[in-house]
Amino acid sequence: MKPIHFRTRRRLSVLVTLIAIVIVVMVSRWQQDRLGHASYFTGFTLLAILCLLMLLGVRRRLPVLPLGNVSTWTQIHLYSGIFAAGVYAVHVPALIAGGQFECTLSILFLLVSGSGFYGLYASRTVPRRLTAVPGEFRFEQIPWHRNEIAAAAGRLLDGASEEAAMAVLTAFYRKVLNPFFASSPTFAYVMIPTGHRRRRLLSGLQELDRYLEQESRSTAGQFAALVRKRDDLDYQYALQFRLRLWVVVHSVLSLLLFGGAIIHAAVALRFTM
Repeated sequence: MKPIHFRTRRRLSVLVTLIAIVIVVMVSRWQQDRLGHASYFTGFTLLAILCLLMLLGVRRRLPVLPLGNVSTWTQIHLYSGIFAAGVYAVHVPALIAGGQFECTLSILFLLVSGSGFYGLYASRTVPRRLTAVPGEFRFEQIPWHRNEIAAAAGRLLDGASEEAAMAVLTAFYRKVLNPFFASSPTFAYVMIPTGHRRRRLLSGLQELDRYLEQESRSTAGQFAALVRKRDDLDYQYALQFRLRLWVVVHSVLSLLLFGGAIIHAAVALRFTM
């Protein structure tokens, strides 16, 4: 059989998800017309899909299990999440429910949904941004590479000549470059990595050019190369850290939501007895 094209498969998945949501809406209205407990139907449907999403999340993090392609399970997780958002919209009377517990549960659901859509965006954009930067670095090895760059920068001035221009470059290194090479990227940079820091340091080296001689210009060029390498390293660190932070936040919020949903279902069942 000829494999289904990716776009066709995505359109079919969206169509099936929308049909499933429409079916939930129709069944819910049918129960309301017969004075039934439509909220129980949508609530337990939502609890079941949350349970499925938890299992799918566990499966995605255990790729060694012979249970099919991880990318397929990821797609199932995605469209199940969209279905859950649709069922939630049918289940609740307002976007954020009243009452302390129900309000907290609503906020948790919205946070999980928002983090899930952010994860979808990040998984589509971050890999392309990583490959656009020279070098491939494992997240755990980035601190080691950072220290190696700092050591290489420190060695550049060892054994340098005593020309007067070198003193200017040495002063710039101690005042500006050494703090940059010796420190980790700031939290603000990790959250929103920009090229401002890189441009500022390279511009500072460029402004020194009028005071430098042949050897010191060569050393300044090597410093500039290390600045670019370190900035590329920090950029990769920021993007990889963002993905890892998203996984932790999304997982913790999902566990809290699932636990709260079970308590909510138990309380609802108690009032029906």
